Amino acid sequence: MMKKNKLPSVVSILILTLMTVILWITLSIYHAFTTKPAVSVPEEISMPLTPTLDTDTIKKIEEGIYLDSSKIPDNIGGSPAPIVAPVEVVSTASPSASPNASPSATPGGQ
Repeated sequence: MMKKNKLPSVVSILILTLMTVILWITLSIYHAFTTKPAVSVPEEISMPLTPTLDTDTIKKIEEGIYLDSSKIPDNIGGSPAPIVAPVEVVSTASPSASPNASPSATPGGQ
């Protein structure tokens, strides 16, 4: 019987390493093309909010003048829009000749 030649262990490790590197590069290129760039957020939006209330404005709202229901009129919307009657349009243009009209003058001035 013939003896099979076995590859040395160093060569098989190099082949597996080469396959891993090729796969790694391929996946890195795919990742670079498919990922979307990071969205840049303006600094005004990303600034933290202050949790304090404007007490002066709140006091002005609380001290505001309120109307009783007797002081509010029923028809707040106003009067309805007036109805406009249609206007008849009269043409003042002179009558024009139709394209099928025959000439009334005789040829040669007779």
